[in-house]
Amino acid sequence: MSETLQTDRAAGPEGRPERTSSQDRASFYLAGHRMHTHLGDVAFGLRSAHFAPFRRLDELRYDYPLVLADGDDVHGTMTSLSGLVDDLLARVATGDDADRLRHHAMLLEHEVRVRANGGRARLSALWDQAVDALVAEHGSDDLADSLARLTVARDVDGAVVACTRETPRHVVGHLWRLVQRERMGHLTARVARLRGALQDILDAEQADSPAGLAAARLAGSLGPVVGAEVDAAALSRLLTENRPRFVLPDSRRERVQGLLDVLTSQRFVPCDLEGGLEGTELYGFEYTDVGEAIAAYHERYEPTAELAKALVVAEMEADGRYRDEIHDSLFASWSVADLDAETLAIFPEYLVRVDAEQMSAEESVALLEALAAGIPLKVMVQVNDLLRGYYPSERQAHSGVSARMLASAALTSGESFVLQCASAALFHARDRIIAGASAPGAALFVVYSGEGEWLDDLPHYLASAAAIESRVFPSFSYDPSAGDTWAERFALACNVQPERDWPVHRLTWSGADLQRVTQDVPFTAADFWACDARLAPHLAVAAEDGSDGTVVPFAEHVAANPGAWADELPYLLMISRDDRLHRVLVDRPLVHMTQRSVEAWRRLQELGGIHNSYVTRELAWQREAFEAERARWAASVPSATTATTAPGGSAATGGAGDASVPGATEVDDLGEPDARDPYLPWIETARCATCNECTAINDRMFTYNDNRQAYIADPDAGTYAELVLAAESCQVAIIHPGRPRNPNEPGLPDLEKRAEPFA
Repeated sequence: MSETLQTDRAAGPEGRPERTSSQDRASFYLAGHRMHTHLGDVAFGLRSAHFAPFRRLDELRYDYPLVLADGDDVHGTMTSLSGLVDDLLARVATGDDADRLRHHAMLLEHEVRVRANGGRARLSALWDQAVDALVAEHGSDDLADSLARLTVARDVDGAVVACTRETPRHVVGHLWRLVQRERMGHLTARVARLRGALQDILDAEQADSPAGLAAARLAGSLGPVVGAEVDAAALSRLLTENRPRFVLPDSRRERVQGLLDVLTSQRFVPCDLEGGLEGTELYGFEYTDVGEAIAAYHERYEPTAELAKALVVAEMEADGRYRDEIHDSLFASWSVADLDAETLAIFPEYLVRVDAEQMSAEESVALLEALAAGIPLKVMVQVNDLLRGYYPSERQAHSGVSARMLASAALTSGESFVLQCASAALFHARDRIIAGASAPGAALFVVYSGEGEWLDDLPHYLASAAAIESRVFPSFSYDPSAGDTWAERFALACNVQPERDWPVHRLTWSGADLQRVTQDVPFTAADFWACDARLAPHLAVAAEDGSDGTVVPFAEHVAANPGAWADELPYLLMISRDDRLHRVLVDRPLVHMTQRSVEAWRRLQELGGIHNSYVTRELAWQREAFEAERARWAASVPSATTATTAPGGSAATGGAGDASVPGATEVDDLGEPDARDPYLPWIETARCATCNECTAINDRMFTYNDNRQAYIADPDAGTYAELVLAAESCQVAIIHPGRPRNPNEPGLPDLEKRAEPFA
């Protein structure tokens, strides 16, 4: 990301000393007290310099607004406006006027995006309004033609959802209803089919009874034409006299009628057959209170068991498999204890949507217990304030469980589906939301909305995206149905640069001397917290004259002096509303908050298989054992060749076989290692053309000998990526990267593939 900014730092008022004392600096860092120093107050509206490229969000193409398309296809229902326009252009912009269509489509998309920022509306309505506004403003025939063709080609309609406080409720609720509709459709069809089969059994007996064969009934069934030619009374006597009759046993008739009563009176799904009980109201399955949903589930436990039993027995009756002497005693003992997860999977499930700020500690505990017990609740907890329960004063003011801890706490049982993400990532997390809504049993969705008046005018999309990137509210998912291991179940999805503590982005600005400055700057948790007006007392604008003493970038300070006073003040780069760049100092309490975020992130990294300490320790043990075995092997096998002698008399200074070089092996006069270890990198030193390519990449790893020919001085002085790059850059192809020495280095599969030609 890049943005041209001006450098300006607030100066202290008149009368302040030219340089703050060490005591004043320590007072600010340790307790946040400025004590009338050069440290200036932070004005509301400052935000991280990383936000500079996104100041005019409406002019950018990104995931929002979302389109929740009409239809029953849960996997195809949600798309972004940008994606929809791209699909349109792929079908329409194929001729000589393709560039014109693309240009006009971008105008139309921007107009729809601006109009969608108010919340929810139909795509067709916003589209027509945008077309009318563009035609009225520009009045171009080409524009009108382009918009008309795009409108005709658009075959999608539905709700358009901007990124607002209500977005998590809309998206999760929409996807859950589609999954629920499919689940209820299957149960409805099954109930209707079994009701029809049971009614046919009773109708067959009725049709073969004297009442069913009475003259009046036969006359009605024959119709007016045939009935005029046939004597119905005579036909009735013929069919009823001296003829065996089909009669149901009393026990079966009562059982079939009882099953019909259960299927007719059940309140879980609607029935397609007529004859249902008048006034029967279906159960509701959407709640805004966890306790009410749990209570409803327990109240309906016996009706659930009754319907589940009725479905099983009705299937047997319809197929003629029910035997009184066998099955009566079996089903007489049926109880709620027989409702296992597989049986409950056919029933509708419960959706609870609640704000984390409204949950008490008791409700949070009840929720976690319900999830651990496998109660089929799909709970969407919307987080609107990440500082609640995080900051000391906030923890005292609120008694509930911290919202950012809910998802992590739910992981401990390992039984329920868990997803944590923010509004900005809902589009990319849609398949995981569907998986959680579809999975049998419990599911928890914890979503940060980006809401908060304390964030000034920071858009919900940017606030929620920043919470993920800064590791304050990282995204992850746990799906117990995905496999048997954590590696299969747990995923760190939607996190940028997940191998790092914080993602690093390139910032560009104009310095005080109007020279362009470019710097790689991490986006830390402090950059996110600094946008919260409630934490302004922990920030101070640095003095422009340098009287604040030594200041260092925040990330460097945390890495070198985690929370300790070291006579230096950490700073963040922030911008004001007038696009001026400020160095904003941070005190220790905010440093500690940031450390807590990164420590929690590192725990998640371990669960996700990144920088896993157990793996690292095991690899270290294995490497140590390997090196010891290799040393024993080398000592037991005498060398078959003589090492080369470089000018000056030092043995093997010209190649990878220098005994004094870490990881080196003995070489022959061609630079080829004797009994070479295929895992170690090496260079055919005798063939080196002294092109400087490798030493320019890393002069600590690659070094010249007295003959100005390259060898690997220390294979651990650089990365495997540098070894592969050097091999690819070498003009005579004499560099062999070997195998990676750091198993945690990013991108190893691709690097190993690139290294294959140089093995």
